[in-house]
Amino acid sequence: MGKAEKISTEWMVSILQKAEQGPVVEEQEWDRVYISRTIKELVRKYAIQWERADPGVPADDALADRLFAAGLELAARSGVYCIDTHRRMVWSREELERVLEHAPAEITIGEGADQAHLHCRRPEDARRVAVIGGAYGVPVAEELFVPMMLSYAQEPLIEFIENASLQSTWGQPIRANSPWDAVACWQEVDLTREALRRAGRPGLAVGCANSSATAIGELSTTTWGGFRASDWHHNSLMSELKVSYTDLIKAAHFKYTGSFSHNFYNPIYGGYPGGGSGLAVAIVAGMILLRATLWGESVNPGPSHAHLSCNTHADMIAAQALAFQALSRNTHLLISGFARPCGGPGTLEIFYETAALTVASVVSGVAFVKGVQSATGRVPGHCSGLEARFMAQVAHAAEGMTRQQGDQIVRRLTARYQERMAELPPGRPFEQVYDVERVAPLPEWQALYERACAEMQEIGLNL
Repeated sequence: MGKAEKISTEWMVSILQKAEQGPVVEEQEWDRVYISRTIKELVRKYAIQWERADPGVPADDALADRLFAAGLELAARSGVYCIDTHRRMVWSREELERVLEHAPAEITIGEGADQAHLHCRRPEDARRVAVIGGAYGVPVAEELFVPMMLSYAQEPLIEFIENASLQSTWGQPIRANSPWDAVACWQEVDLTREALRRAGRPGLAVGCANSSATAIGELSTTTWGGFRASDWHHNSLMSELKVSYTDLIKAAHFKYTGSFSHNFYNPIYGGYPGGGSGLAVAIVAGMILLRATLWGESVNPGPSHAHLSCNTHADMIAAQALAFQALSRNTHLLISGFARPCGGPGTLEIFYETAALTVASVVSGVAFVKGVQSATGRVPGHCSGLEARFMAQVAHAAEGMTRQQGDQIVRRLTARYQERMAELPPGRPFEQVYDVERVAPLPEWQALYERACAEMQEIGLNL
């Protein structure tokens, strides 16, 4: 286990060649055979199943290790589908094991006094978990970008931040693959720096660039005078286990600029992977293949419910927890839980959902936690720094907790919202829960936060 190690040019070229020379397969066959059918087979072969109808946090090491074996087998048998070439990018088991061996076990991002340190953890680990808070691409009006991001950057428990997405740039719509892509991301650079300056944390690492749906924004702003190599750039696979030239272009750009890269993959619960057991297999395979395909220093799943778009459904929490245990027991990947609740700012439910996912993640051995993509990230302006502060408090309270203790807390929390998830309110936009001038929670939102904190104390989380 070592610190961040950039891949060699030879390794990069060999990976890119897989997208050009791998076996040809039609996308429909990929979805039905290489994903759905194979996952079902592996779930049966390795007996991946929960013991209860009301899942919380699994605490079965043998099950976690079987899940890792299932995920590694899926990664080796299926690989990744390149949508531009209609080819499978295939790795042998030995190649994947080498990929995992050379993944970093710790990294430091950001600059100066504002650096953040991430290190791998194990299930029930008492070591500190890192925290990233932000708006995660939630669309926001230009005039609200700075106060919204300041609401995160000013929170001392948040060690680096993730940007919102601008809804427009200089009053103009942001059309994909147009010059406005680049202009929007350069505006994001300027506004982010202003937020960090006002927070007094200029070296804080920033998750970027979020105002462009294409590679244009990242390629134009990850350069001199723009986003820094020490920031937290991101890249992703698509559902299910697919990659595009756009993603591979960004991966090459991050290599040559020496930039940190965070990679994520969002499998669909209720889609081709199936239910919770299949989702867990897809997550493990996906985290391995993220490192193999896109070469990032850290990874996370952000699974999405096929109908609710959240990842805080009880069965999904159990799947994520078990996948984290499988990975943290058998690799030193820097993995993260990512809170995407149905509830939004101004509701109690957002706290219950965020706490349930966060506790399950921390006791299962994640290196850091991410959040909160409030109201599933679909409602413009519906996010604030307060729920991220709460997530950080819960994460640190769960450090050193056993999985059995986490299980009891998670089941008590999911019981408060599970049956009502389809009706949970998206809450209110930022300017209705925060004083925009002072960048402070309004009294009603502050009172709900304090009530949630008191409830966490009652169920065993010492905030």
